[in-house]
Amino acid sequence: MKTEYGIILVVGILVSAILGMIVIQPEDIPSWRPLESFTINKMSFSDDSEIFSKIKNLQDSSCYTSPNENQFCYKHPRIDDRGFGISVIYGENRVDGEMHFDPVSKGVDYFTISDMKLLDKDSVLIILEDKNYSYTDINGSKHSIGEFEYSMILEPFDSFISHCHNDEGTIVMMVQYLGVTTIDDIDYFVTWHTTAHSEQGIPCKYPDIMQQSLVFDFGDL
Repeated sequence: MKTEYGIILVVGILVSAILGMIVIQPEDIPSWRPLESFTINKMSFSDDSEIFSKIKNLQDSSCYTSPNENQFCYKHPRIDDRGFGISVIYGENRVDGEMHFDPVSKGVDYFTISDMKLLDKDSVLIILEDKNYSYTDINGSKHSIGEFEYSMILEPFDSFISHCHNDEGTIVMMVQYLGVTTIDDIDYFVTWHTTAHSEQGIPCKYPDIMQQSLVFDFGDL
């Protein structure tokens, strides 16, 4: 009995040690803490320090205050022949970006977003996939992202990283969902996007990058 007990004990210790080695390998656990080091880019669309006030005072502009108490304003969107609208949004904190107004009846399709479906007045289902999407880095080289397909539910002011802008994960594209608005009796999904940067970077794994950034609070948005 003692011998059998000893063998079982030794085997148990060895198994525990092996499992422990597997669990604690740092390369197997992507670190998302560097999200804290990302800074939302500012004044990407205009170097006019008074642009926010100028847009705010226009008769056809609209403004809102985000849950983080940041005020943003934008001009009435320009609707193209296909029925899609575009504008530029400016924040009092100098964060700016490009806005998209996509008819609810047609969904949303840009970057890694392949579709968006209205669930109720506050929630949408967003479908994300690679779509053979590629990005061009600062050196002019094109990079493709790995195959993936993922969906998640968004509510107004939810934001997430759509994709990396370089292989190091130090430049990323941020997308924020603002909700549904009605223009000339047509309902539009409203989203906007801008870039963020960090010296540390994050793992460019999909759809992990969307999952982790969705639950992170980017204070400047």
